[in-house]
Amino acid sequence: MSASSENINDSILPLLLQNADQDLFTRLNIGVIYLDEHNRVLCSNKVVSDLTGFTAEDILGQSYAEPCSDMPKSYTSLSDFFLSSHLLDESGKSRKFMLADKQSNIRCLQCDVFPFPDRCKSKGGKICIIRVDTTPTTYDNEYPLDELKIENMYLREKVLSKLGEKALSCTNINILMEYALKIAAETLGVKYSLIMELLQDGKFLLRYGYGLSGWCVGSILVDKELGSPSGYTAFTGRPLVVDDMRTEERFLIPRFLHEHNVVSSVTVIIGDRKNMYGVLCIHTDKQRQFTEHDVNFLQSVANILAESIKLRDSFKSLELYRNLINQSSDLIMVLNAVTKQFIYVNDKVFYDLGYTEAEMLEQDIFDCGCFINGHHMQELIGQVAEQGSLVVESEILRKDGSLFPAEIGLAFVENEGTTYIVLIGRDISERRILEHAIRERAKQLEYSNELKDMFADVTSHDLTGSISLIEGFTGYLKEMETDGEKKHLLGCVVSSTAKLKKTIDSATVFARLNCASDMNIEEHDLRLIYYSALERTLSKASAKGINVELDLPRHCNALVNPIIEEVLYNLLSNAIKYSPENGTIMVNIAPMDIGPEDRKWKVSISDEGPGISDVDKEKIFDRFKRADNSHVAGHGLGLAIARMALKCHGEDIHVEDNDNGVGTTFWFTVPVAGISES
Repeated sequence: MSASSENINDSILPLLLQNADQDLFTRLNIGVIYLDEHNRVLCSNKVVSDLTGFTAEDILGQSYAEPCSDMPKSYTSLSDFFLSSHLLDESGKSRKFMLADKQSNIRCLQCDVFPFPDRCKSKGGKICIIRVDTTPTTYDNEYPLDELKIENMYLREKVLSKLGEKALSCTNINILMEYALKIAAETLGVKYSLIMELLQDGKFLLRYGYGLSGWCVGSILVDKELGSPSGYTAFTGRPLVVDDMRTEERFLIPRFLHEHNVVSSVTVIIGDRKNMYGVLCIHTDKQRQFTEHDVNFLQSVANILAESIKLRDSFKSLELYRNLINQSSDLIMVLNAVTKQFIYVNDKVFYDLGYTEAEMLEQDIFDCGCFINGHHMQELIGQVAEQGSLVVESEILRKDGSLFPAEIGLAFVENEGTTYIVLIGRDISERRILEHAIRERAKQLEYSNELKDMFADVTSHDLTGSISLIEGFTGYLKEMETDGEKKHLLGCVVSSTAKLKKTIDSATVFARLNCASDMNIEEHDLRLIYYSALERTLSKASAKGINVELDLPRHCNALVNPIIEEVLYNLLSNAIKYSPENGTIMVNIAPMDIGPEDRKWKVSISDEGPGISDVDKEKIFDRFKRADNSHVAGHGLGLAIARMALKCHGEDIHVEDNDNGVGTTFWFTVPVAGISES
């Protein structure tokens, strides 16, 4: 006859307790616990472990007291286990109770307590008989089983609440993860819990573990998708419940799970599929059917961890932005647009102005004593509201009473329904000093230009007057002269003085030029300008027996100022000066297509001189600078004048060696005007 079905009030069981061997209860479906007079557990049989889920080590040495209430309740640990210190009463009713075992399963049990037999030496001890309650639906006070389930859920909610508090207060993410694994394993009564982190390559790394071998954590990598439970969970996006790993065929089982004898498990996602940190897993080494409540609890733990990670990342970003703002060389301040009070200022404000944080936050921007001076702030904010942003120059008042100029930018910024005014101030003391220096320099340059213009006017006036006098007397002598040769010479003097007068007029205009826009650009024939320049150098070329060869188109009209003749004259003079006797100078004017609407004339003059080194090519266009190998007289002004004249045209002059290795070629370009023919 089974002891579990026997009425404890009968005389058979007391007789059995007094005469039967203790090992007999191991072979029956009855749990037996021996307690001494101090309610300490002396021993228990295997049935107790089967009924409660607690091992003998969990039970031995524990002390259990009578609860204060006779109402049915559930217990989350064996220390809360209902063991009455009273003997079975006369009514013959067993004491009924419920217990949440290590796997969080509700067990409905009955308990009867008897004194030790008289032959036992330990007086006052008790024997507790534990058996399954065959009528678990209601109790003496008609408490339904659902309320006990709710009580168990309430205990899990308390665990989640405690985890949430830990997540908010814990600054070390590693400690939080390990704590979450520990409470998840203890609450669900499992042996292993772990977190697999999703890496960039799609694999999962065993980042944290509870109950696992130490070598696993930080070293185990598992494949994605069907290569592991973690990958399968991430692939499906749903919690994964495995009743028996030994028969699983949906995915591959990683070796470390086999090594830990994992049988049943639950895996849930930490985060969501778009922003997944990894997965949270629990494993058992015994087969177990996890309930929906178990899965929901584990998912809640994962959600808390996901929010903690997201919040931590947000804090990191905010801390980064804060550090960047504090490292800024500008004064950055934020006002609440409604209260007009400062809610944030960066460290630069404290360092430059000398105020404390409390003093800055108490500043009233509309107060006349505010550190921003020189503007009516109400009007400024009104302008910002109309324009969206505004930049003004003002003065900033330091705590010590000193002022410094600043450029302040104001703008409205809206965030989550609240409007803020952002002020960014920049110290412009150095800029003010530079601006003052530039203004002073501009005045000096203006005065120098006035002196230059006055000198050019006086010089031009005096030279023109003298030349006019020479021109007049020469013309008078030419009319009086009857000798043909003398008359020709006087005619040359008249022609030269006319050209000299024209050159002085052009030089006077050139001296007043500041940019190409000030120059009068007209259409001129380069042929005529070239011939005029050549006529002025023929005597020098003839003296050295130099031949000047021309390669010119029939028409070559260009948009230039007549001062371009001085460029040609200086280049021809230099070519004659540096060419050997009886040498040849090549002059070429040819069209040059740079673009569809950018056609120019390329004017080049080549000599057979000693050439110019690459070092000298960089300096020969500077005033009073000449090539080192030059052995001829001169002041080094001709090329400088040529470059300045071309710059006023928006062009430049170039120099390069001839292809045959003898002599040098100078060339420049000018815009084409009209149609040319070869």
